[in-house]
Amino acid sequence: MSVFKKKESLLPSYIPPEIPHRQEKLNELIEYYKPVIDGESDFEHVFIIGNTGTGKTLVAKHLERYITKFKQDKKVDVIYVNARFERIPGNIVRRMLRWANPIAPVKGYSVEDMYQYFLSFLENSPWRVLLILDDADHLFEKHMIFIYQLGRIYEAGMQNKLSLLFIVRHVSSINKTDLWALGGIRKNMIYFEDYTYEELVDILDYRSSTAFREDSITFETIETAADIASTYNFNARYALELLYKAGTLADKEKSDTVKPEHVRKARLEVPPAFTYDELRTLTIHEKVLIYSLAEILNKTDKSFATTGELEKRYRENARIFNLEPVGHTWFWKMINTLASFGLISKHLSSKNFKGRTTLTTLPIKTLEEKGNKVGLPSFSADTLLNKLREMIEDEIIQKS
Repeated sequence: MSVFKKKESLLPSYIPPEIPHRQEKLNELIEYYKPVIDGESDFEHVFIIGNTGTGKTLVAKHLERYITKFKQDKKVDVIYVNARFERIPGNIVRRMLRWANPIAPVKGYSVEDMYQYFLSFLENSPWRVLLILDDADHLFEKHMIFIYQLGRIYEAGMQNKLSLLFIVRHVSSINKTDLWALGGIRKNMIYFEDYTYEELVDILDYRSSTAFREDSITFETIETAADIASTYNFNARYALELLYKAGTLADKEKSDTVKPEHVRKARLEVPPAFTYDELRTLTIHEKVLIYSLAEILNKTDKSFATTGELEKRYRENARIFNLEPVGHTWFWKMINTLASFGLISKHLSSKNFKGRTTLTTLPIKTLEEKGNKVGLPSFSADTLLNKLREMIEDEIIQKS
């Protein structure tokens, strides 16, 4: 018999009925948008800022549920968009247009035309809309004009009935945008602090009560997951994935209990900085680039790679996978895109480095570090390489 009762309740897509230690944040968010919900105001803009695994998306989803209850009576609705998955303004605007008119043609129309259609529809309808843009960090760095257009609807001579909720990881992402682009939207900010150890244990205990059969997981196992996640800013999403994988390992071993050892084994297969679902949304060349970076870090025991050696390894691997490598300019665009998504880290070398160059690395400890005296949990680079190789090969097969 499986240790699980409701396995999916540990997945990031699951929205639990309660949100331990985040109800106050939800209440604060509701207070900002209540005038819009009640029809006393046409729009409001808010930023949610916090590290990965601090409950930002979960609170936004609960806000969506709350507003949806008043959808017909109050004529207010929500459009939720994961900006990292949709990537560019054109895809986001298409989602907005589909809300206004599900059968509206999109081919042959510019992003500007589609956006104006949406705004015109909204102005001439009784509806008010909240647009939630999750994982929106890269929009402020790469698509400033789009940010400007979202916040300056009145300059087009239209009534603004579009509220905005931006969810970002770092306030530094917002600061990369020019002040003229932020002028119409930078008003209200809610900061999500990292969970404490005790809060994280509460969350895992709550979710485990739904996910696992009674008496199939020990409290020590929950504490072990929290201990490991504490190394990564008490990342609740990572801790839940550890429990999910640990339960899967327990089933595989035909154990009737999920034990701390299952969590310790799970840490070698679960990346703390991103999910495999996030990797699957990347283009095939972006996957090859991350594969190449992980390969360099794993085989050389280096903590970083220069962009020169990374580009060389990327080109070699692209040809191994029978792909035509992208040009140098596009390679740099991929570097910047992946960095804005938080999937790789990049910085200029120090003055002590021979020549000034950009250094890249993965934002996780992918190596089983030699002589690690503090015993911090590591993630196996071999596992990441195998997963990426599998994704790349599957995508090539699907396209052939």
